[in-house]
Amino acid sequence: MALDTDDEILQDFLVEAEEILDGLNEQLVALETQPQDKDLLNSIFRGFHTIKGGAGFLSLEAMVNLCHKGEDVFNLLRQGERLVDADMMDTFLKVLDILNSMFAEVKAGSYPTEADPVIIQQLAAYLSGDAPPVVAEPEPEPEPEITVPAADNVASDEITDDEFEALLDQLHGNAPPGITPPADPPKTDPVNTSGDDEISEEEFEALLDELQGKKPAAKPTPPAKPAAEAASPPPSPPKPETTPKAVDDGDSVTAVKPAAAAPQAKAAADTSVRVDTARLDDIMNMVGELVLVRNRINTLEAAFENEEMAKAVNNLAVVTGDLQTAVMKTRMQPIKKVFGRFPRVVRDLARSLKKDINLELRGEETDLDKNLVEALADPLVHLVRNAVDHGVEMPDIREASGKPKQGQIVLAAAQEGDHILLTISDDGAGMNPEILRRKAVEKGMMDEEAASRLTESECFALIFAPGFSMKQEISDISGRGVGMDVVKTSISKLNGVIDIQSEIGKGTTLSIKVPLTLAIMPTLMVMLGNQIFAFPLVSVNEIFNLDLNKTNTVDGQQTVIVRNKALPLFYLRKWLNKGNVSESKATTEHVVIVNVGTRKVGFVVDQLIGQEEVVIKPLGALLHGTKGFAGATITGDGRIALILDFPELMNTYAHRNY
Repeated sequence: MALDTDDEILQDFLVEAEEILDGLNEQLVALETQPQDKDLLNSIFRGFHTIKGGAGFLSLEAMVNLCHKGEDVFNLLRQGERLVDADMMDTFLKVLDILNSMFAEVKAGSYPTEADPVIIQQLAAYLSGDAPPVVAEPEPEPEPEITVPAADNVASDEITDDEFEALLDQLHGNAPPGITPPADPPKTDPVNTSGDDEISEEEFEALLDELQGKKPAAKPTPPAKPAAEAASPPPSPPKPETTPKAVDDGDSVTAVKPAAAAPQAKAAADTSVRVDTARLDDIMNMVGELVLVRNRINTLEAAFENEEMAKAVNNLAVVTGDLQTAVMKTRMQPIKKVFGRFPRVVRDLARSLKKDINLELRGEETDLDKNLVEALADPLVHLVRNAVDHGVEMPDIREASGKPKQGQIVLAAAQEGDHILLTISDDGAGMNPEILRRKAVEKGMMDEEAASRLTESECFALIFAPGFSMKQEISDISGRGVGMDVVKTSISKLNGVIDIQSEIGKGTTLSIKVPLTLAIMPTLMVMLGNQIFAFPLVSVNEIFNLDLNKTNTVDGQQTVIVRNKALPLFYLRKWLNKGNVSESKATTEHVVIVNVGTRKVGFVVDQLIGQEEVVIKPLGALLHGTKGFAGATITGDGRIALILDFPELMNTYAHRNY
């Protein structure tokens, strides 16, 4: 039987469970280095508990069973009865992988497959009691068996899982001091003794019972029922009403569903709303059209000398800019959504390679367009894996060279104006430019003379060439020839640039610069003949007028010297404006220096128009698949401008003899 994927409760569960699973990935790796961190242990425990509760509400029994076992183990850990070690962490990470697989099945509309019995047995082994109790606190299992059946005489003589967990919290001091397993009439007091609107763990577990239909009211404690219930009917209904506070701990899957909420909790819940991303994309498209209209009105206004009209146009420009910024912010997501997976990636790779590596994350709260967050995931994963495999040396080699045994990798993000700068740094062996030069000659990429003229930066850029590898044997983890060219292509398609800095024995840093959003792009407008073209401004390095008498030819390629460095020079009119066959008679030309990957290239254009913010539109059916263009836009004067894709443009035309 398939699940109803349109069910609102299921959709809420999927959203919240995905967030919790993403968080667990990072928290579990952190726990290995901080095994006694109580806050971390409690947070992981609540993560398993919340998923179990939501899954139970939807009758996803396989997920419930696995989460319940994991929850039990973490209950022992947070009570200090066991400590996490590497082998135990391997098991937990396998559990997380299985939960992710189950989650994928549920998302696809199927009931999850039962977990591998071996994993269940491994978790059960941690619960077998071979570790001695730490202090004279009540044992987690015998106590509830004695007290709860006697108190819960209305329903049955069996204690439920949730009541058992709630009682454990009371026994271990997590409930207010006045609550004990024996009968205690004022059973509603625990809610108010906290002194604020936060829900206790016992209350939250009791709420889960209600949601799953186990009990009509919260009964985590075993007081004498008839007297308590007769004496305090008013206090009992408000109990679940404070539960939306559980959102702070990622528990909103189950806590959000009850409709009865206290006014202040309801007010907090109303501060956010879940919107389909397709609607945001539609709004962004409309804002893009508005930007084009604004540009058009700005151009028309220049033809009129009317002060009132100028004021109105300026007001329109301000409002449009504010609206554009506000809509862009709705599409923004913290890059932590990508960064969160890397502690696990580094931990698993380092363990398999017998390396000791510490990963440091910086700038996790940096926001960028959600489409960029998704598009950057795969390139960053490859670069981080590459740093672990190729960058950081083995511990004995590091020690022999006077370095600490533990290698360091830093993954950082920061906003710089309308761009995001991402860096992946390691303190490994670095790259030797001479080896790179030799490899380039061996692979027939260039002759020895051409290789000898390469700068260090150009040598490092060779690793992005297809099939290029620094290692004699490419590992199955991340050979440089396996995907570094794909990484460069992926970054280029995001209108980004990538740069490498490396020093032998000190390490390597890769820097990636991408725009905040892909929907609206600042460009440099140029003319080739009578046609307008747009250069993505992120790729433009500098502009100058060139004296054609100062060019040189190197290896058959016309070049221009810029700051003592020879850059290849190309005439775009010969590529893109075939109708303009006559050669220019001017002695000076406009040259735009552009970053293409890690290289700098000069393009000669006929005329510079200026900067303009444009909205990228896909090419029409007739032009679809045309090489060298990222899309099109409408300029302020109403004309169509093609937006250039420089990496593809170079691949298409640069090898020809023009």
